[in-house]
Amino acid sequence: MAATSLAAARIVALPATAARVRDRRRDRSSRASASRPDDDEVLSSPSSSPSPSPSSSSSSSFGVAEPWAPSRRAALLSAASASTVVLPGAPTLAIPSYNVTLAKLDKEARDRRAAQTLAPTPEQAKAATKRIYKGLAAQGEELTQVGGGALSLSPMGIGTWSWGNQFVWGYDESMDPELRSVFNAAVDAGVNLFDTADSYGTGNGLDGRSEVLIGTFLRTCPSKKVDGVNVATKFAAYPWRITRESVVRAARESCERLGKESVELGQLHWSTGNYQPLQERALWGGIADAYDLGLIKAVGLSNYGPKQLRKIHAYMSERGVPIATLQVQYHLLSRFPELNGTRETCDELGIRTIAYSPLALGLLTGKYSTENPPPGLRGFAYKDVLPPLPGLLDCMRAIGRERGKTLPQIAINWCLCKDTTPIPGAKTMRHLEDNLGALGWRLSEGEVAELDAAAEKVGRSTSQNIFQTA
Repeated sequence: MAATSLAAARIVALPATAARVRDRRRDRSSRASASRPDDDEVLSSPSSSPSPSPSSSSSSSFGVAEPWAPSRRAALLSAASASTVVLPGAPTLAIPSYNVTLAKLDKEARDRRAAQTLAPTPEQAKAATKRIYKGLAAQGEELTQVGGGALSLSPMGIGTWSWGNQFVWGYDESMDPELRSVFNAAVDAGVNLFDTADSYGTGNGLDGRSEVLIGTFLRTCPSKKVDGVNVATKFAAYPWRITRESVVRAARESCERLGKESVELGQLHWSTGNYQPLQERALWGGIADAYDLGLIKAVGLSNYGPKQLRKIHAYMSERGVPIATLQVQYHLLSRFPELNGTRETCDELGIRTIAYSPLALGLLTGKYSTENPPPGLRGFAYKDVLPPLPGLLDCMRAIGRERGKTLPQIAINWCLCKDTTPIPGAKTMRHLEDNLGALGWRLSEGEVAELDAAAEKVGRSTSQNIFQTA
């Protein structure tokens, strides 16, 4: 009975106890405020302030006191005193609550900051996109719009035939870490065009390997510029792709390997006009359907000559589908696009020329000679080009010495001077760094003419793609 009376007495005394706790806290707060000078007093009377101790690292190094802010402990106590607990049959009491923690306060502060963050306006997003390529702009380079403005391409891209190809390039999965580094560094440098194909990747279980690698690299790239990357893939004219639906299916499969809802540039890898004209019309209709379905954002071609180019352009014009690009083998040892009317036709029809193999599969790097031919198939295919090649390489070296540039940089810059978008390959960081050195400058008209003359003296051209049409 005595215990019950004591408990009842304590409950009755709770309001008075709580009031005394509040009074003591108010007194302590008043004394603390009185002992702390206001910011205005500190600013107006710096001489009266005590000399800062070495431990007062929060003081401004410019002699201006920072606004006073409560410590995390003070914030915790304040939050605790503001919490309420309601006891049965008793008034609401402001007493400390152990549910308030520093972690909870930090989370609330982060949530407030997040709520204050506004989504960027369209103008801000556009400005951010421009800043992505400010590195290229600083070098005097500009993006090129293609496909009626559907895409904006960097002056140079990266070809990824070697990313997954064992037969010609000796690909092995142990190369993947360096290929990832190449991709990340290229994106960060402002390169926004990566060319691949559904047929890039030969060997056991490597079908489409190049697309798979690019899809993986896109998802893991740390650079903010990755959002501006344009993937250009090509759909092979396999014998079983004889319907429009089969081309649409190929586009869907490429999207799956790349991990994308749509591919920026979908291209017909080659024309079947030379050997299967009926299949050709199905390929045309299929890639136009893929464009209408949104599986590809722009249509491109590869290995088309001027005659066949005009035919497909007429068909696409009827469908209301612009042709954005045409890929051809174009370099100092393969100048047929200048001679057979391909460049002239592209310029007339508003189609951008992409120069693949700008280093002539390594011949223009100075690495190979008759005594040291390229390995495998390349050595056999180019055995007639190697004997007269030194004269051209000597000309390139002479220009390179004057400009402080390497042979690959001279060869790639020659393509830039021909108003094309070169897509050299890069398997290593050294290759990429060499390629990037071709940007930010241009050969003079006299140097281009000198290189053209030296190339003509070689008297030999590298073999063309067997599917190249007239």
